[in-house]
Amino acid sequence: MDAHELINRAIAIVYDKKGEHVRVLNVADNLSITDYFVLVSAKNRRQAQAICSAIDIEMKGLGVPKARIEGAQAAWWALLDFDQVVIHVFQEQAREYYDLDQLWADAADLTEQFAPDTSGSDVAPA
Repeated sequence: MDAHELINRAIAIVYDKKGEHVRVLNVADNLSITDYFVLVSAKNRRQAQAICSAIDIEMKGLGVPKARIEGAQAAWWALLDFDQVVIHVFQEQAREYYDLDQLWADAADLTEQFAPDTSGSDVAPA
């Protein structure tokens, strides 16, 4: 599975779990350890944990090498590292506090390339 497919699957899971404010940033020019950041907001700890767990289970089922996961237990700011793609799942207050959106403001924002097709669907992007 390539990075774009992984991002698309992860975003579909995020929306299925009612995650919000998804952003996809290309950080390859600024960071040597990964190519993409996916930033996601969750309303609370339980939702953040559900998003992390669902992404982890789906990727395992698709044969994606095991992610390094940090912070999923507390889920204030959880990180799923799939090498080329790092998914950050924040509770809303943590996202505001750490403000990665601003910190990586110079990274190319690819969010629109990964927006789900909601035509004929009851799932709407955040």
